[in-house]
Parts: sequence; C-alpha cells; structure tokens
Amino acid sequence: MIMKIVIDNCVPLNNGDAALIFSVGEKFENENQVIYNTNNFEKVKEKYPETSWSRSLLDRRIYRFIWKVLPFLNKIIFFFPIILKKEYRQSDAIISAPGGYIHSYYGIEFRMYILYLCKKILKKKVGIYSQSIGNLTRSDQKIFIKYATNLDFIFVRDEISYRRVLEYGDLKNVYLTKDAAFLLGKKDLQDKIDKKKRKVAISVRSWDKEGRSKTRYYDLIGTIINICLEKDFEIVFLSTCQGLDDYVDDSKVAEDIIKTLNLKECTSISIDSDYHDLNELQCAIRDFDFVIGTRLHMCILSLLNSVPAFNISYEEKGKATYEYLDIADYSIDYNNENNIAEKLEVFFEIDEFRRETLSKKIKTIIAEQEDFFEIAEQLIIEGK
Repeated sequence: MIMKIVIDNCVPLNNGDAALIFSVGEKFENENQVIYNTNNFEKVKEKYPETSWSRSLLDRRIYRFIWKVLPFLNKIIFFFPIILKKEYRQSDAIISAPGGYIHSYYGIEFRMYILYLCKKILKKKVGIYSQSIGNLTRSDQKIFIKYATNLDFIFVRDEISYRRVLEYGDLKNVYLTKDAAFLLGKKDLQDKIDKKKRKVAISVRSWDKEGRSKTRYYDLIGTIINICLEKDFEIVFLSTCQGLDDYVDDSKVAEDIIKTLNLKECTSISIDSDYHDLNELQCAIRDFDFVIGTRLHMCILSLLNSVPAFNISYEEKGKATYEYLDIADYSIDYNNENNIAEKLEVFFEIDEFRRETLSKKIKTIIAEQEDFFEIAEQLIIEGK
C-alpha cells in the first residue's frame, strides 16, 4: 500500500537536522510518497533540489508574529490555514520530524496544535518521531499533554525524555527509542591518505540557555586546543551548521574563540567556514582521525563514518546518547573542565578492540532503530 506521508517541522540547513529528517524520510520513500514541510523554504529547495519540499506554516514570519501577539485568537486564526493546507489534506500520515524542539525555550504550542488538528479534524495518522522532551514549564506540560494524548505515537530518543514525559501525564502512546540518525547506517572506515600530522575536527556552538556560561565554554575549548597542539594535531573547526547567510553559523563562534584565545597566529589551526550538505559533510568528516563535537550530530555522523568522536554535552541528549553507546567516558559537560586532560588521553589512545566494540554497539543500535521504524509503519497502516 503506497501512502502519502508528510514529514513536518523540517530544518535541514542544519546538518544535524538533515541527518534526522532524511534518515526517516528516505526510509518512508522506499515504498511511499513523501513530502517535507520545511522552514527556510527557498534556501532548502536550492540546497536539496531533488527532494519534494513544501513551505511550512512556521516559515511565515507573519504567522509566527500573529501567534505570539494574539494568544487569545491565534487558534481561531490558524484553524483554517492548517486544515486547508493541501499537503495535510491529501496525506495519509503526518510525521513530526525527529529532533529536539519540544523545549519551553523554543515554544511548543504552534507545532503541537498543527499535529492536533491534523489528527482531530483531518483524521490523519499523526506521530512524533524520535524527539527529546525538555524540562517544560508547568503551562507547557499541560499544553503538551493536551495535544499529545490525541496522537497515534510519540517516539522519544532517550530515557530522560521517556521518564519525564510519563511524569507529565499518563500517556499510553509513548515509545522509548534512540536517535533517528542511526537509521542512516554505518560506513566502514576507509584508508586515509598518509599525512604528516593527524587531524582533529572540532565543532563548536554558542549556547546561553539554562544558565550556560560562554566564558567557561571558551576556557574548555582552549584547554582542548592546547592538548591537541601538544600532541601535534592539525586542528580544523568544522560543524554541522555553518556557511549560510541569515542562519546560525558555528564558524563565527570558532572565529570568536580563536580571537578571544589569541590563537590567530597558530598555523596548526584553521576554520572550514563553507556550507556542506549532508553527504559533503560526511565525506569531509572521513578525512579526520578524531572529532570533538559540541553539536551532537557532528559526533553521531562521525561515529557512523567510523571516526571516533568525543562529545561536549550542552544538553541532556549528548550525555544520554553517549551513555547508551557505552562511551560515557568520551563525553564532558559544556561548562565542566574537570578531568578533560585524562578523558582526552583515553579518547586519543583508543585501540582496535574498543573501536570494534563501539562499531558492534552502533550496528546493534542501527538494527534496533530499523525495528522501531517498522513499528511506526504498522502504527500508520493500522486502520487505513
């Protein structure tokens, strides 16, 4: 049975989100028609011209403005734009893209309201795929439960989110999975070109939510850089999110770090500030011996391409992911410099046995996510 499926809430200009969106979307595309509702529509269409895109309602500034300034009227105002949107009306199922947007600091109701109307009014199959659930405010907890109760399924990607969502309400439609990006599959390590120096990629990002300190983060990165230089590494700043105008650009953060730490004259440090699509980024990653990533999906993409990755965890998702990968010792908190030298020493000395153990663990997780994808398909098909 060929179904028409909408992947909603897409933001693929960030390659972390691209990994999540395409990991699920391309699986559905094997036997179904898939269209992606995206923000930044024009730019996304330019970067991925072969994919079927539709402009998300969230991509219109006027809609976001109205939703924010008219809280008592916004549900009435947006009722018809949502239920009359062609992509929703003509679909069999709407799947909210994997990621980490269910947090109070992003605002959750607009996205949840869209899913709710697609289920209750349009009578579609509706699910949320592989999300992190944040420490929501009391009001957002009520909003989440109000809408989530009506959905066909909610996949959460870590135990912290799973326990939290069950504390918010007695939901029967919640499944504990892992990060959807593992559906991309694992690529074997390729022989690297002989180099005079080993190369390490460092991905950075700014993060001021939840009381995080920029100064402490820069100090941590400075310590990491010094350790890498002592080991005679070539350092390249590279991230999943960079190189586009009017969009978040981690290479600007890298520039500020180098300026702040007075490292401009260091010839062993460079910044890759170009935009790379998902495939290009993975090709670039394979050229490195190690990756140290603040962006979680810089780390996951590295691991999927057989490059060891050390995580700087700015949210719970990083720590949780490295725990179920059994490499918690390859992770450190965004604002904690304690034991970084010891941790990196262990990381850089990874031997073949641990590489193989990690590879097997990743393949096991990939197989688990394949099984959960089949569950999602069955939940969508039921009742059709």
